[in-house]
Amino acid sequence: MASIGQTIVIRTDLFDLPKDTGLLTAQVAHVHMELTRRLIQENFVKDEDFIGIKLPEEGELGADFMDWIDDPYIFVKGVQNIEALNHFEAKSRDAKLPTFLWTDTIYVRLTPTKQEAMHKVPVGFSIGPADADKMRAVVGDLPLL
Repeated sequence: MASIGQTIVIRTDLFDLPKDTGLLTAQVAHVHMELTRRLIQENFVKDEDFIGIKLPEEGELGADFMDWIDDPYIFVKGVQNIEALNHFEAKSRDAKLPTFLWTDTIYVRLTPTKQEAMHKVPVGFSIGPADADKMRAVVGDLPLL
């Protein structure tokens, strides 16, 4: 059986590290939860006496998702800018791996006392759950965060 995992790829240029470590961590959680949110939205079923989630048996997630639920493993990797994020997201989609992009409102510091909100900024994306070797072929040796 393949080693199943999820990889989160996140932009590090949006954060003043180590000061914004909490903000970066929150964004990683958002990216990670996007998969669960979509599964709930797309597979929500309501019967007379039961409300639950009907997970797909085949297709984009299939059995990999259930294997991952049994033994969840997450890699968090960083890229330096939007161009790198777009490059690796495209590679993931080309490899036909489950890929979920996360955008959010980001506050950019213009001066020490002034910030500006930028809306719908691509912050990161998740790959998987999928075979770890297939994900590794996409993200290569990107640094772990």
